[in-house]
Amino acid sequence: MADIVHSIRILPGKLTPEQREDLSHELFRLHDTIFAGIDYAGFKAMVISPPSEHSSLLLHRNLQGQLVGYCAMHRFRRQIGGRTCSVLRVQSGLLKAYRGKNSNFAFLASQIMRHWLSHPLRPLYFFGVMLHPSSYAVMHKFAHRMWPAPGHDDSHPLAAKAYELFSSFQLTPVSPERPYIANVGILTRDGKDDHHYWQNSAKPSDRFFVSVNPGYRDGHGLLALMPLSPLAVGHAVARWMKLRKQKKNR
Repeated sequence: MADIVHSIRILPGKLTPEQREDLSHELFRLHDTIFAGIDYAGFKAMVISPPSEHSSLLLHRNLQGQLVGYCAMHRFRRQIGGRTCSVLRVQSGLLKAYRGKNSNFAFLASQIMRHWLSHPLRPLYFFGVMLHPSSYAVMHKFAHRMWPAPGHDDSHPLAAKAYELFSSFQLTPVSPERPYIANVGILTRDGKDDHHYWQNSAKPSDRFFVSVNPGYRDGHGLLALMPLSPLAVGHAVARWMKLRKQKKNR
């Protein structure tokens, strides 16, 4: 497993137009190595200049200074159940050799803390469209409460909120029978060995994702919603620290 030696946080909104363009091209070259199904213009609109209240970007580089990963977090204002809320959305990509170290966790946690300081009374949610079993597995691993999840159907209290957000971001369900799946057209460039691994994984989160979203290899994404209360973030941080300790003791 290769090492990330340098990670830096960038605010795209504070870059000059020339800097944003250069960064967009560098990011898209990396993105296109990991994913397929979106062109440069669509990628730039999604990652660099979405219609968000605030955007922040983390860049990962290796010893040679090459870009090997990124994580973009965007904060949107939305109405959920008639109440003004903040919704965080994330796009990330990391070359396979650098995965498995939860490299974005500290960045994501710090962004959540920044939100609480600026909007202490506004409820906060994470809303994602999970394109791959690995993304869903990470969310499930750290979540105190989320939907959808193994054992939770549409009667779960978070389901109605998730569908409300689904509509507000102009995401189109693949069918009325599967309103929690969107055809976003972006797919991970997996090899045959990767596909075989996920299809045969015994982990409950992996089995759940593959069963409800078998079309993920065609660019279908599973919507996912997680409340980001202090309790939820405390649970995630405790889980992260426990995993770090376990790895150091190996």
